[in-house]
Amino acid sequence: MWIKTKKNFFSIFIILVLSLFFSVACSNSTNTEKLQNNSNQQEVDALFKKAQNLFDQDKNDDAYKILKQLADQGDTKAQNALGNGYQHGFWGETDLKQAKYWFSKAADQNYAGGIHNLGILEFLQGNYKQALPYFEKAARMNHADSINLLGTYYSEGIVFQQDHKKALEYFSQAIDIDTNNASALFNIGQAYYYGEGVEQDYNKAFVWLTKSANQDYSLAQIQLAEMYFSGKGVSRDVAKAIEMVKPLAELGDPKAQENLKWYIEHPNEY
Repeated sequence: MWIKTKKNFFSIFIILVLSLFFSVACSNSTNTEKLQNNSNQQEVDALFKKAQNLFDQDKNDDAYKILKQLADQGDTKAQNALGNGYQHGFWGETDLKQAKYWFSKAADQNYAGGIHNLGILEFLQGNYKQALPYFEKAARMNHADSINLLGTYYSEGIVFQQDHKKALEYFSQAIDIDTNNASALFNIGQAYYYGEGVEQDYNKAFVWLTKSANQDYSLAQIQLAEMYFSGKGVSRDVAKAIEMVKPLAELGDPKAQENLKWYIEHPNEY
């Protein structure tokens, strides 16, 4: 049987972190007085954008040099990006100590992204209680990703007693702040798909999951493929299911690979 796309909170925010590597949407970020005195903010933003473009071109070393320059000057966005790079090995070997150092630098300036990422470092090591205060602090600063993860705490019964309705409130709050938060959109879609905290409704699940999938969120794309294959919330279309999941399978996603194999070999079993 093909694999159901039940929530996997590790995959959810690992995907999110990678997709938002250079995200600068946090409106309450600050730069140090030193940076303000030494650099015009427009010049800083232009350099950061240049680093982003270099990174997108796989010129990681060149991107690093610019980010390091900005980070040493106190730019929180660059500090956070450096931390992400060390966490995921974009600057060479993975170095969690350096990741924590740069996230802390940004967090010390009250940058919500850095605070959130300190929480992620703890969470990925299974330190859920230690991670929680970081997410709660960033959530109070209207950081949508942290608010979404608080919902995950409740939906998965992590630290708190499992409460799907409470989880849905957090997911919805994250969407209120960031309408394009792919992970929160996915979580709301899953809530409707499985009837968790809300009456089960495949049609509504399809709408929410489509919004998430349209942002190249792989978990949502896999879930939508399942819906096309099974005909839940949409007319059954095996060819469409294969079309959606095949690119992910080719990229090495094990869940997509397993599902694709099933769709091809068992097109009438669902």
